[in-house]
Amino acid sequence: MKYESLEKFIKVDMKMTHIYQPIMIKTLLESKDNKANKEEIARQFLGIDRAQIEYYKKIVGRWPHTTLKNHNIIEYNKKGQEYTLLLDDITNEQRERLMELCDLRLKEFIDKDPAIRRLRELDKRSMSGSIRYDILAKSKGVCVACGVSSLKESIHIDHIIPINAGGKDHPDNMQALCYKCNTQKRDRDDTNFMLWHKRLQFRKPKCDMCTTDVKYDIENNLAYCVLSKADKPSIVAPKRHVGSFLEMIEAERSLCITLVDRAVNYLKVHNNEIKDVEVAFDIPSEHYSISIIPNLVR
Repeated sequence: MKYESLEKFIKVDMKMTHIYQPIMIKTLLESKDNKANKEEIARQFLGIDRAQIEYYKKIVGRWPHTTLKNHNIIEYNKKGQEYTLLLDDITNEQRERLMELCDLRLKEFIDKDPAIRRLRELDKRSMSGSIRYDILAKSKGVCVACGVSSLKESIHIDHIIPINAGGKDHPDNMQALCYKCNTQKRDRDDTNFMLWHKRLQFRKPKCDMCTTDVKYDIENNLAYCVLSKADKPSIVAPKRHVGSFLEMIEAERSLCITLVDRAVNYLKVHNNEIKDVEVAFDIPSEHYSISIIPNLVR
């Protein structure tokens, strides 16, 4: 293939439904001999992330592979799983120009597609190493919606309450979702991945624990904690009015347990009289709560 033919394809003939074709071409251009294997191309799609690389290796072999091969732009060595850009010798300036055109087509596509732009912005936030690890550790490396393991599917970091619905860009408002569940969830204003967002806002009139006058010491998006002094129990409760642990959705349970851990650590650090604590999950009450009962040093 001549330089002019590839230039024309990138500028005019490239029909894009996603970002993959220009990234694949650019990756091959950046190599010394116009060659790159599936893993190298997949790494360019999403950076160094083992779980998601496996997903994008599948992507490499689908749409960009088929389209670019049909246009005689690449060939594929199945045995070595290696792609070659079918391009005649070109100057360094021409190579740089083709890569610039790939970048331009990427920018044009992303700028006209707000959904892709939002996903890329979320990916940047979610790829912060320590935050991503903490969220995956909380879910034990599985999708909290369907339970699929990160060893089988790529896991995304999702906002439980979407940013555009008032949710916070904070670990307490993040959860691990697989690619399929996250794509299906999208970011609809009133939709959580399990339950309607409005249901999470339910407060029962005349319930003392639902009132906005409750003075709590620790909170997150879906739960709060009231710390007690001396030998009195501290409580962790969901902000939504529910009657039992089983009525809560997974996100509420997880965030309640997060507050239990934080409260226990706080009590042990700030009260030398506390030897240990007991956590009671099944105490009957109108508004469900978890009790943290201190055992004092005698």
